[in-house]
Amino acid sequence: MKTFYHCLIMWIPFGLLFSFAAFGLDVVEGNKIITSGYALIYLFVAASFTFILYPISFLPLTFVVSKFVESLLFRVVIFTCLSGVIGVFAFEKIYDFLFMEKYNFSIITSIIIFGITGTLYALVENSFKRNIKFV
Repeated sequence: MKTFYHCLIMWIPFGLLFSFAAFGLDVVEGNKIITSGYALIYLFVAASFTFILYPISFLPLTFVVSKFVESLLFRVVIFTCLSGVIGVFAFEKIYDFLFMEKYNFSIITSIIIFGITGTLYALVENSFKRNIKFV
């Protein structure tokens, strides 16, 4: 039961980290086409999307990793890789193929930003697991 509570608590850091990752992607790549003028609206949309994304992606993964993976290094690798995949998905959903060609957008930027976010998520997850004790 405590693993389940741990996974529910991790919803908050996931929402914050991945919302700011999507915002960061817009700041870095969106500056090429000046879409960053809608920063607060974009941050709200990104936060809403990550709120929905967690139960279908990271909740089950966090549950399995918390239950069976003890090594911090493996946790970091697992969360970083999956976050990079989410970065690819987010990049393709945010920017159309025409934008990618016309403005020379780089998908590597998205993979790096979301990969760093996954690493931070793994570190926060490990810290919460060690420091927060459930009854």
